[in-house]
Parts: sequence; structure tokens; C-alpha cells
Amino acid sequence: MSTPGWDSRERRFSPKRCCPVQRRLFSLLLVAVVAVGLPAPRAHAIVSSNTGWDPPFTGTVINYQVGAGTFYNLGFLGSRATVANIEAGAIWNGHETLAGRVSEFIADPAIVATGTTQLGQFDWHATMVGQTIGGAGGYAVYQVGIAPAAQLWSGSIATEWIPNPSGDYSGSFAITNESFLYPYVTAMRNGATSGTTLRTKIVNSSWGYDDSPGQYAETIAIDALTLQGNVVTVIAAGNSGTAPNTVSGPATGYNGITVAALTGDQTTPVYSQVADFSSRGPSDFYNPASGTTVANVRPTVDIAAPGDNLTLAFYGGLTGGHTSGTAVSGTSFYYPNTDGTSFAAPIVAGGAALMVDAGTLFVDGGVASSEMLDARVIKATMLAAAQAPTGWNNGQSIVGGVVTTTQALDYATGAGILDLDAAYRGYVGDPSAVTIGGITYITAGINTTLGVSGSAGGSGLEHRGWDLGSVLSSSTAGSGNANVYSMAAPFAAGDTLTAALTWFADRTLESTLESAVDVALSNLALEVWRSGTGGDSLVARSNATYSSTEFLRFAVPQAGTYSMRVVGLDQIYNLAPTPDTRTDYGLAWQTIPVPEPASLALAGTALVAVAIRWRTRKRYHDNTS
Repeated sequence: MSTPGWDSRERRFSPKRCCPVQRRLFSLLLVAVVAVGLPAPRAHAIVSSNTGWDPPFTGTVINYQVGAGTFYNLGFLGSRATVANIEAGAIWNGHETLAGRVSEFIADPAIVATGTTQLGQFDWHATMVGQTIGGAGGYAVYQVGIAPAAQLWSGSIATEWIPNPSGDYSGSFAITNESFLYPYVTAMRNGATSGTTLRTKIVNSSWGYDDSPGQYAETIAIDALTLQGNVVTVIAAGNSGTAPNTVSGPATGYNGITVAALTGDQTTPVYSQVADFSSRGPSDFYNPASGTTVANVRPTVDIAAPGDNLTLAFYGGLTGGHTSGTAVSGTSFYYPNTDGTSFAAPIVAGGAALMVDAGTLFVDGGVASSEMLDARVIKATMLAAAQAPTGWNNGQSIVGGVVTTTQALDYATGAGILDLDAAYRGYVGDPSAVTIGGITYITAGINTTLGVSGSAGGSGLEHRGWDLGSVLSSSTAGSGNANVYSMAAPFAAGDTLTAALTWFADRTLESTLESAVDVALSNLALEVWRSGTGGDSLVARSNATYSSTEFLRFAVPQAGTYSMRVVGLDQIYNLAPTPDTRTDYGLAWQTIPVPEPASLALAGTALVAVAIRWRTRKRYHDNTS
């Protein structure tokens, strides 16, 4: 399958990038943290630019703004996770925040060997994105990425950058089928050949092209690899503004996490509004069974993160997108006031790495099952933990006394604002650690349900938690097509319940891009019921027909015992020779009590030892312009 209107051998795309690069560069006072133990670092962060450069790096600390401090305080810096950034060019590993950080550079060797293309070149855009994900260094206050200890890979797809007639820096590039497919297949399916990690668990992609229905081969291929490898795939939504139907491929796929950008660092509260440039839905739906397209019906943005006024690492060499002008040499340059969904997405990818880091520890320690690392569980947990920005609207209304949405997500911000503190509490439990004999023990499962045994629901659940389950469609199961999740304790009237349900579209890929095809898309619903003397009554329902996510956020109308139901409805399409109507899903939920109780009960406790120490040192740089 080739992209309509384009030569199947060469495509031209653009990164979901920041504003045009200013030709003013800076080398600044930096301080760093070496991750070796307690106490937690005081400044471990990407910093915004709201104060300009006098003094430097005194804006909003993004890492803590999105709640990553909860992970840091317990020693989770991403060390058990691998993140592959795949885009046009390569992350420059010469910057002080990225020295030694990239363990794998991935580009098609058959193309690189010809020496006739620009494939695999260092690029300024990729360098900013890479630092956002996992930048680190040797100073105590510095530009550190969200997951500074994660193993970082860099994949390149651009065979040529297209010169920009209005400036020295280009955002457009060409690819071939082979240059595109090689890094994605290597990272997500085959694994890197020289590294110790077989395959990456997280992929970030901050680039795009017009594909509202998510039907092009590139979009299908990334979705297929996400499914096959069970990868947390994070993709920037795009920077096409406030109009509907502006999210671009591959973010219009079904299986990744599509990220919008938040502004600004001087609002109250900071980063509480979607940026004007951030793309949004609804997007079109294409049915491969009928060959028809339904316009503007799909929610495609999943979550939002800071993506404006950021200060990021700068690479000014004459390679990659820097197609003309003068090379700028310096390992300590930073670029202020950077904006774009390109940089919101790697914040989410870094957050996923922190979750995988924590989840891997607890799985290896026998505390939780391997379901904890399922990409659908991680996505659902992130979405359920998100906070609603002002104006958030997922189309909920009261229909026959039932909170009802056929939209599921807000078209601009999805589930809302990334909140890694709440994600930790839903994923692992209330942060808790105790030091005994010099060893710090971290507790999992406090006030959180760490999965449910089996795949068909459960009872006696905490008011927040997650599960990996499986449900049949109604055509197969009839009336038995619903899994029930019952809470142990009643809700109080006014409690806010947030629940997210996610699953994969069935898309496949063999060895070539032309083999990327659609197979099936299930239609599930998420419901909330209240138990009463006269039987159970439906309270809320989310059913976005053309989506792979359902979402509810509402105030509980009256006190009582509640349950959630995952309902298998039908198959939107199924082109398999022998259709399988079973759908695996991730479910997560969070409850904000009103009023919040003074103390929380201990439940489901298990201990894992983690020894951590911290040491700091300072180094100074002269300012340079």
C-alpha cells in the first residue's frame, strides 16, 4: 500500500517542530545531579523560559510541573527502560546533556553505505527532543530530561532535507520506504544488534504528514508494530492550530498516545491551557471494509503536556535540518522559547519510561504480574490520572438520567493534562518508602488495585487501580459480553470518578511497507453502574464508535456501591479470514474523594529493596551570545 499522490519510493514530510530557530545562542551556568542516592535532587528538570536569560534557568521546572518528582523521590529515573526517538535525524551526543546518553544509532545500513544521502545525520530538532526525553549530565542544576537514566536510542528516517527558502533551518525532508521502516522495525520488532536490550518498550516520534483518517501505510505500519511488540508509542499531534481535523499522521493511528501541547509558563496555573498552535480533532474515520470515509468523528488527541516556552539543548552543526548558513560549535548551547507538540510528546514518552522503570522493578520483584508493563495498561493509567484543564469537554451530557458521551475525549487535550504523580499513585500506589539498615524499601499497592486476576473483571477493588482484561463482542458472546469491576467501598456523593479504557486496532505488517494492512477494529463501551435495592442502575456510559479509547470523568451523583463494566459491542470491521472477536484492553480508574479523607488505609502491600543516594557538584560556564 503506497501513500496516495506520492511516489512510493520517496516521501516528503515535516517534523512536528518548534518555531523558526533564532540565531542567538547561549552558554549558561549549569548545575547537575549524579543519580546515586538519597536525598532526591532539588533541581532535576527541563526549565521554561518565562524569565528570559537573566538569571538563566529560573522558569517553571517542567519535570516537577508534570509530577515526575514522585518517581525521582523513590529512585525511579528510567534506568530499567529503553526509549527510542525515531524521526528525521539523529540526536547529537556531543551536547553536555547528551554525552554518552545515546546507546544506539539506528538507520538503514544499506542506504547509509551508499554515502549519497543524508540518512543518519545529527539534527537540531532530534537533539532537542532527545534531551527532553532523557538528557543528563554532570552538574547540579541543569537541563535534564524527564527520564535521565533511561537507555536512549536514536533512529533516523530522512534521506534528504529540503532547503528552507526563508531560513537556514529546514523542517521538511524526504524518506524512502526502506529508510522509514528500518528504524521502526529494528527498535520495535527485531531489536538493536549491539545493545543489551533486545527491543525498546517506548518509542517517541515527533514528525508528521497529512493523514486525517490514519489510513496511510506509514500510520498502519507504526500501529502494527505497536501491537506486535506491545510498545508504548508516543506521537506529537502536530502544530496546525485550532481548527478541527488538524491532527496529522502518524498521530492519527489508533494504537499510540497522541500528545497535544500546553501553554504557557506565565498563566495561572502554569501550563493549564492548550496552545493555539496545537492540532486537534475530531479526525476522519476510514473503513477499509467498505472503502468509505466518515468525516470528523474520531477523537485522536489522547493527552496534553507542556510544549511552549521551553529551554532546550541546541545543536548548530551543518548537518540534518541545518541546511545552510554558518555552523555553530558548542556543547553547552541552549535555545529558549522553544514551542511545538514535538516537545510535549517526549515529555510523555519520558513519563512512560518512569512508569516502565517502576513497573519493571515490581514485576521483577514478584510484586505484580507482567500485565503491569502492558502498553494498554500504561496508556490507560496515564489517561485516568490526567487532570482536566479549564474548558475541558468530552461531549458528556445527561441522557435519560445517564451521563453519556459518544466522543470520549476532549478534541484538543484528550484526557487532559499529564500528571505523573497521580499516575504513580494509580499505577503503583501511594508513595511510601522506609529505610532499614541503610536499604530503602519501596511499598507497592497502597490504596491501589494492582491488576485483577484473570481477564474478566473482579470485585473488592480499591477506588483507583488498573487491569488488563479481555472481552468478546456481542456477536460472539451475546449477553455475556461484559466484564464487571466492583468497588469494595462505597462512593460518597460528589466523589469524582475518572476511568479510561484503551485497546489496540488490529493492524499487521510483514517485511515491507506495502504489507501494512488493516485487519479489525473493535467497538467497546465503558459503563458505570450503581447497586441498589431494586437492582443495578446505569449511571454513566462512554461509547465513541470509531475510537480505541473510552473515557469518563464525572461527579458521582449519590452515595452508594458502584461498579464499572467493559462491554464488547461489535466489530466496526473485521477482514480476517477467521475473525477473532476477542479484544484485550487496559482499564484504569482514579477517584478524588469529596471531602478528601484525613488518612488512607494500607492495602495490598509488598516490599522491594532499592538503595539510592544522591551527590551534587557544580560547574560554571560563561554566557555566550
